[in-house]
Amino acid sequence: MEYISSKHYWTHKESPCLSNSLVTLLHLPYPVSQFKSCPIFDIPYDAIIFQPNIHLDLGIEKDCPIANSKVSRVIDNLWKGWLIIYTDASKKSDESCTGAAVWIPRFKIILNFKCPSISSTFTGEATAIHEALIYIEAHNLNKSVILTDSKRCLLAILSNQFQSKYKIPLILKIKHTLYRCHLKGIQVSLAWIPGHSGIKGNETADLMAKNASRNGLPCNLTYSSDIVLLAKKKLNNNWNTLWKATQNIKGKHYAAIQCAILPKPWFFKFNKANKHSTSTICRLRIGHACTPVHLAKLRIRDSSLCECGLDEGTSDHIFFNCPKLSCSLYDYLPPDIPRPINFDSLLTYTNTPYVYILCDFINTNGIKV
Repeated sequence: MEYISSKHYWTHKESPCLSNSLVTLLHLPYPVSQFKSCPIFDIPYDAIIFQPNIHLDLGIEKDCPIANSKVSRVIDNLWKGWLIIYTDASKKSDESCTGAAVWIPRFKIILNFKCPSISSTFTGEATAIHEALIYIEAHNLNKSVILTDSKRCLLAILSNQFQSKYKIPLILKIKHTLYRCHLKGIQVSLAWIPGHSGIKGNETADLMAKNASRNGLPCNLTYSSDIVLLAKKKLNNNWNTLWKATQNIKGKHYAAIQCAILPKPWFFKFNKANKHSTSTICRLRIGHACTPVHLAKLRIRDSSLCECGLDEGTSDHIFFNCPKLSCSLYDYLPPDIPRPINFDSLLTYTNTPYVYILCDFINTNGIKV
């Protein structure tokens, strides 16, 4: 950084993105977890391949009105006499710390932990599970079951760590602790239960996690998986700032239908649309559809008239007024979409389920633009 700031070349230029990212990392308020080698090499091979006893489906659905009684029956059937432990995490906002809590009803024990503000809820859930396992191992609590509402954490524990994109240190620590418990003859099971479904133990753990975000024991270590999310968030925010600043200068058509940059393209969310309708909508959105008006502007066609010969071949005419249509798009649209409407205004609904109506209309009428 001193090299860049001292060079005349950078006097009237913005600093490189890589150096800016380094400055951000160096000024994080919490220490970053660091390893001399890949974290997967810091634990025994047998611990990595160890498959713990994890239940992902206890037959209890989210928002089930009798979820609490169902959990009690499952515990009596599978873990009668076992020590029941609930874990949860909570994060109120991007600026608030992440709370993690462990609740042991039999002993009335609460373990509260406050993770850094950049920690994700996933990190909080993993921290709670890890701390519960450390407590089990330290006190030799044989026949213990940890109930969590984070299925993602349990799937991460079960996943093949050699094939995982990110070697999350906390998940590796959890696997190592589970393996140590196994070697010591301490039986530990983990199971998923639905959150916010009236399960008393989970509701208590959730309340404690909310309190932990303010008053918990500080866990100040930051993990690379959370830093990656921080970088993505900052990138998206900067992109949106630039987008709003330049939308009146260039790209006015696209800016009018796309108010903000989304984390993922619209078709990631609505992936049931086929390739033809998806590519057609993409061309219409960026203003490069093969309409007669656009092709005439590029001098690919001699005339800008629609094939019906009645009017200019604009998007509005092709979708709303062309007599070649089996019916007008107006007849396809639900009544809650305000009228009158032009096609550009309709494209603002691309990020909503209404896009399936547009896709169906394109396919039904065989529209090729």
